[in-house]
Amino acid sequence: MYAVIMAGGKGERLWPKSTAGKAKHIISLGTRNVMIQETIKRLKENLSIDNILIVTTKNQLSSLKPYIAGLKKENIILEPFGKDTAPAICLAALILKKRFGDATMVILPADHIIKNTKVFFKDLASAGKIAESGPNLLTIGIKPRYPSVGYGYIEAGKKIQRHYVVKRFIEKPKKAKAEAFYKNKKYLWNSGIFVWKTEVILSMMKKYMPDLYYSLEDACKFEGKAGYNIRLKNEYSNLKPISIDYAIMEPVSMNEHNRLFCIKANFDWADIGSWSSIEEIYDKDADGNIILSDSSVIDVKGCIIVGDRSHKIGAIGLKDIIIVQTKSGTLVCNKNRAQEVKDLVKTFRAFE
Repeated sequence: MYAVIMAGGKGERLWPKSTAGKAKHIISLGTRNVMIQETIKRLKENLSIDNILIVTTKNQLSSLKPYIAGLKKENIILEPFGKDTAPAICLAALILKKRFGDATMVILPADHIIKNTKVFFKDLASAGKIAESGPNLLTIGIKPRYPSVGYGYIEAGKKIQRHYVVKRFIEKPKKAKAEAFYKNKKYLWNSGIFVWKTEVILSMMKKYMPDLYYSLEDACKFEGKAGYNIRLKNEYSNLKPISIDYAIMEPVSMNEHNRLFCIKANFDWADIGSWSSIEEIYDKDADGNIILSDSSVIDVKGCIIVGDRSHKIGAIGLKDIIIVQTKSGTLVCNKNRAQEVKDLVKTFRAFE
């Protein structure tokens, strides 16, 4: 099994902690090391370092280097620029196939927090067996702990042994739908962890995203040779950003559900996708606050306050508010609008 870590995202919803020069996976929230270090450390418990690859963008490489020094240079797959997850996964699958043939690959975001590694690898092994038993695509679903509007959902269908047929993928829902999904045991959070054989995912790319597949296949013929980077950049310039969920998982779930499966995770899991989600990894005080700063508060309830140690934050009479202060900027927003931070930073081009 080869692990492919996706490390090209910007982490716009975690501004101002995450910035243009410091993506989400190289900050520390709820972990001793930065998130990508924790991901690599976790994988090394059960995989050879030679079997761990990273996909990132050229402009992120310099900031990543201090944290990925143990990886072989050829295991760092560089995109010219980010085009969402489908191109990144297609590129990684093509390179893996070229080097190792029809290998089993697991796709993992760089910024998940998973502490029970033994159970995690047990679930990965189960997913791997299903992926290797036929032309199957596997995803790992998480039992919802609350009605999240920040995660995509999977609707699980018929159970086969310990895995389920995937009926459909649902993008981040509105509050009412999220509450309905939370009450229905058929719905799981989409973890973004996938397991499949390279031939299988590439056959689906060829079928549902032929322009993407053939453009990158042509470029990858020159991987390791002169002119490869120029060819790849030219192909990427013509690609439209698209996620693996939209590009592959949704059409397969609609047209070929007999080859798309999920297993329910038994391991603990947190994806710090926005400031509201840090409630999953930090304990609250008696007033329901999470305070990670030098703060003084009066009549403050259900708030998240994060700041530099040298910076004093004072708050009075607040409820369900997020305050984040760093040298890069200050964020103040309502907790139930934390997903909109991504829209906010676009108004002043914080990540360009």
